[in-house]
Formats: sequence, C-alpha cells, structure tokens
Amino acid sequence: MRDFVPPVLLLLLFFSFGLGNHVNATGLSIWVVRDQITSPDKVRQVVDLAVEMGINRLYIQVVGRMDAYYNSSILPRAEALEKQSETFDPLEMIIELAKPHKIKISAWMNTFYAWPFTSRPKDPNHVVNKFPEWVTYDASGVSLLTYTKANGFVEGIFLDPGVPGVRDYVASIAEEIAASYDVDEIHLDFIRYPYRHFGYNPIALENFQRWLETYSSEIGKEITPTEEEFNRFRTLQVNLTVEEIYRRVKKYGKNLSAAVFGNYASDGLPNRFQDWVTWLRDGFLDYACLMVYSPYISDVVKISTSAERRVGSLSKVRIGLGVHTLKGDHGLLKRMMETILELKPDEIVLFSFADFQNQKMRDVVSSVSASRERYYVLTSEALELSESSESSIQDQIHQATED
Repeated sequence: MRDFVPPVLLLLLFFSFGLGNHVNATGLSIWVVRDQITSPDKVRQVVDLAVEMGINRLYIQVVGRMDAYYNSSILPRAEALEKQSETFDPLEMIIELAKPHKIKISAWMNTFYAWPFTSRPKDPNHVVNKFPEWVTYDASGVSLLTYTKANGFVEGIFLDPGVPGVRDYVASIAEEIAASYDVDEIHLDFIRYPYRHFGYNPIALENFQRWLETYSSEIGKEITPTEEEFNRFRTLQVNLTVEEIYRRVKKYGKNLSAAVFGNYASDGLPNRFQDWVTWLRDGFLDYACLMVYSPYISDVVKISTSAERRVGSLSKVRIGLGVHTLKGDHGLLKRMMETILELKPDEIVLFSFADFQNQKMRDVVSSVSASRERYYVLTSEALELSESSESSIQDQIHQATED
C-alpha cells in the first residue's frame, strides 16, 4: 500500500497545480471610429453602450487623417468638429466618462495614412499641405498626391516612412497624447506602407542609397540596390518608427499596441512591410491586435493559432474580429467569440462600434461578457482555495504514501 494515493487527493493536487494557467481573463474591447465621437451626445452613447455590453477597453480613434480629436499643438483640429465648441475635447470627455466604470482607453492613431484622395485639407498647416514632399510615391515615380481614387492597394494619401521627418512627426504625435492624457496606451493603425508598389519617395530613395553605403561599409562588401534590399530597407523604416514611438510613450508609462494584418507571412510582411512579429520579439510593442476580418470561424482560428506558433503564446496578442463581415448574424458572432475565448488571447477586439447599434448584436456581447466574468470569478476563487490548501494536500499525500 506504500505507493497508493487516494484518487480524491490526486484530483485535488491536479486542480491545485493546474489551475493557475487559466485565470487571466481575456478582455473584450471595441474599436471606435472617429465619426462616433463628433459630439458630446455621441461620446456619452459610446460609454453607455460599452457599459451595457461589459466592455473592458475602448480604442478611440483620435487621429484619423492627420487631424486631431483631442487638443493638439501638432495637428489641426478635425474638420468634423467644426460645429462643436472649441472646449469640446472628445478624448478627454470619454476618459472621464469611462473612468468610473474602469474601462481602459487606448488612444488610436492612424500612423502614416494622411488624407483621402477626393479632397484636400482646409488647414494650410495640415501635413499634406505643409509637407507635400513627405507623401509616398509609387514605383513609377508618381506621388499619391496625384491619385484621384482609392483602389485595392491603397486607401488614400500616405506619408512615406522612409522620410526621416515623417518618423519624427508621427512619434511626436504619439508622445503628445501620451504626455497629455490619462490613457492606458497608444494604439497604432496604418503602421505600414500602403502596398509593395509604394515607398519610392525621392527623399526615401536618397535615404535608401545612404543606407546601402553604410551597410556595405559595415560588412566590407558592396551591396547592390536590389528589390530584396529595398524590401529590407522599407521593413526597417517601419520598424524604426515603431521603436521610436515605443521609446517616447514609455517615458510616460504608457503601453503601445498596434493593429496589424493577421496574415503575416502572406500579406503583412511581404506586401506591407509590417513586421509585427519582430516588434513583439524585440520588445518595442506591448500588444499586437490582429485584424482577422473574416465571417468564417475556421479562418479566424487558423490565423490566431498561426500567430501563437510564431510568437509562442497569445498573451501579447489580441484578436480583432470584423463584426461588419457578419452582416448582423448575432448567432455567428456568439459562436465566433466563444471559440476565440477558448484560445485565451489577451483580448478580443470588435470592429467596430457602429455595428452595435443593433440590439441583438449588443446582447450577444453582453451575454459573452457576463459568462466570461462568471467563469473567471469562479476560477479565481477556486485557485485561491487550492493555494491555501496546497500544503495540507501535500501533507496528506505524503502521509498516504507512507501508509
């Protein structure tokens, strides 16, 4: 009988040692596009519905087209706020309303996207008007300023990351928000090139040539300007931007997250030069929010598990679901959210707030949030109980084996 351990004690031991890996609750959050915060009434509705749904975080788009939905000394005030009082600060208002409900706020900024093709900013100090030489060019040597409409490769006018002034400019915006507002983190979007056909800004090409010369000197061998080397250069320019922003916002104790393409190997890295795996690995990004906008659960699971294999776990990965792709199918939303919760990412992020004007869609999120909270409360209580009794369980097991 010396080796016999009562089954109930084995069960308790398993429970005691195995539970700790499952008590970190996956957060639920929503991307809130700038058109949802253009008045005090809209801001109040955002917070009210977030509370109703049990949301833990709101990503508030405060820089949409290189214009500000906050009080900025760098960017012009957003044209969409022209009819509002100058004292109306959407970001500050939403911070104050969310605070009593312990809802975290991420200040969401479009990083390189600057303006749509269909018009020009009214303010002469807008970056597109003030620094037109910063706009990226296509492979034919044509500036995006001359484009008249979007296509499948480019959404609008982009600044070129290969221009040093651009990197400093966008980092200054992130730092301004981090220094001035009580937000949990800065959240980057459009932190990439529009597509592989772009990045041929004349200033950027000069910078590329200098980079080649420096690189050649370092390795003692001349490097020719091939497409492969240009791809490396463009990836580096985005990496340097993220690293500089990270360094600046950390001075103020803020985290840094980024919305990124979920298809890393097939699109994000080779076509957009968005190397978010390196950002996480090298420690200058706190969280990657994968944009997995598919109506098929299998697609979302495949991309999520692929990300887990690449970075080791989903503890610093958030899964972004495209609610707009579900076309109001609240049953599908529920199944998708519950499936992703099983993978235990840091957060599920829902795109976007506008899709939750539908009561049934809100009810799904409320239901998932409530069941998730109940699960983690019970699990945490059980963990506390198991930890307090761990030593006595071990004593009993030791005694049982002796007997």
